[in-house]
Amino acid sequence: MNSETTFKFLRIMALIVVISYVLDKIVFYTFNKISDKVMTGQAIGKLNHFLSKKDSVDFMVFGNSRANRHIDVRVLNSNSFNMGMDGVGIAYNSALIGTLKNTHKQIVVVHIDTKNFFDKDYDGSDITSLKTKYKRNASITKALEESGQLSVFQKFYRSINYNGNTIGILKNVVRPSYNFRTYYGYDPITINESQTFMRDQVLLRENSTEDCENDYKINAVALKYLETIAAFAHRTPNKTFIFITSPLYHDSCDIDNIKLASLMDSLDLTYWDYTNLYKDTKNKSYWKDATHMTKNGAEAFSNYLNVQFKANHSF
Repeated sequence: MNSETTFKFLRIMALIVVISYVLDKIVFYTFNKISDKVMTGQAIGKLNHFLSKKDSVDFMVFGNSRANRHIDVRVLNSNSFNMGMDGVGIAYNSALIGTLKNTHKQIVVVHIDTKNFFDKDYDGSDITSLKTKYKRNASITKALEESGQLSVFQKFYRSINYNGNTIGILKNVVRPSYNFRTYYGYDPITINESQTFMRDQVLLRENSTEDCENDYKINAVALKYLETIAAFAHRTPNKTFIFITSPLYHDSCDIDNIKLASLMDSLDLTYWDYTNLYKDTKNKSYWKDATHMTKNGAEAFSNYLNVQFKANHSF
């Protein structure tokens, strides 16, 4: 390839880069305009709703689907929001907690699952669920950049960050999933009569006893994010942090619970472990499966939590 051909090739490539960059920005800003109006659904709506309410509510819950389905925050406080999201871990929740204003007085409940915290494969990639806010929210952008989870392409071509969310966003533009003005983040589970047989079979298997692992090791990534939340909690006197593990139908081993409780104590964090709250009750109407409670179970647990909060005079 001679120098003239090489020059032409480089010019074409440069033109392609410029055009792709311009198109990316057009798509990015178009989706920004559209998505900012979406306040329903887990694609981006619940996140938008959270960001609009986070510094005005008095009681906040963070966590995964078990937080989302198990804690009816209105039982605990009328001015509240449950930011539990399906499939997320502590990295996602740490990033959102970092967006809270230091000056606003709040009770912040962080739901943690012992089994997930000791998961050897956890890598913090759940934080990428916040990628649509990259370069749009300073705190989230900082958390994403520090995570190392975004590729060079995602940082340069920002419209890529809408991949996987576009259908959910557009669906909720055309037909919102619910009335967000009356929504406070809690999504209870109900099961019909035809689902109870399968549920009962699943719970029957869960009664079996399994051996504990020889060595439970706390995941280093999860620990890093827990320490980040702890640092935020300790420098924010206006906020009261409570870490909670909600009930399981059956827990075959308590070594991980003991180790997590010890870690929480070493970090000077308040931790309430309710893994075995209903261990002896075995009320099947409380359960959808071995890890998720039905609306009946969630309401019983939320009422129990309310008693615990009221019993602690610091709240």
